[in-house]
Amino acid sequence: MVSIALLGGTIVALVGLAIVALGLRELSFAWRVYRGDPLAVFELPNETGPVEVMGTAEPGEGTAQAPISGVETLVCEWAVQERRTSGGTHGSRTYWKTLDQGLVGGPFRLADDTASCRVEPAGSVREFEEHTVTVPAGTTPPERIRQFVAENPNVSPQDETLDIGVAELHIGNEQRFVERRLDPGEDCYVYGRAHADPTAGARGGEVNVRVDGRGVRRFLLADRRERGVAWVVAKIGLAAVALGLGVLALGAVGLVA
Repeated sequence: MVSIALLGGTIVALVGLAIVALGLRELSFAWRVYRGDPLAVFELPNETGPVEVMGTAEPGEGTAQAPISGVETLVCEWAVQERRTSGGTHGSRTYWKTLDQGLVGGPFRLADDTASCRVEPAGSVREFEEHTVTVPAGTTPPERIRQFVAENPNVSPQDETLDIGVAELHIGNEQRFVERRLDPGEDCYVYGRAHADPTAGARGGEVNVRVDGRGVRRFLLADRRERGVAWVVAKIGLAAVALGLGVLALGAVGLVA
């Protein structure tokens, strides 16, 4: 029994250390972003390693339509979630079940005061502002969302009501419709790798450079300035470190018990 307890405590402690290490890696990256100095776009042809660039997001090959809101956007990840309830021996609990999700958009241009470059968003980690519409059970959603639901076989309307004479009950489940978008004209921060690409620039002020995630450990897109990006990444790192320390403490208790 003692050996099993020691083994269990050791495993838990190692898991805690691994989580702490991941959190510290996030904090290190956050510090790098915070202390970094984004390059001017016209400097990119001279760079061969990871690069940071910041400017304004602009259409490159046109725009895409955000599926839920209908907004013209450059990159949009979206999801539809529904509140569900599950029961068990310890009572019921509620949770959000994802009914459908996706990603639309494509290459766009990032422009600053010096030039613009092509950005290929495929494979990126995206930190975009969240736009959420919550529809309570039994209520009629806005027209645009009704249209989206009607065209999506994975999502069912939850706007039914039941008239019991003295009152009208709303039945169904609460839903929320979420979009995280990078729209034309928004601030854009990119951490990736620059590649020479003769097809990436055809007009004056466009450099023949493509920024993507090939050959770099992390490819990050964000719709904010670098300090805002650093804070977002730092919060993830701090949460991981706190969780890891908690797990590590639990493992230590098992080792000394």
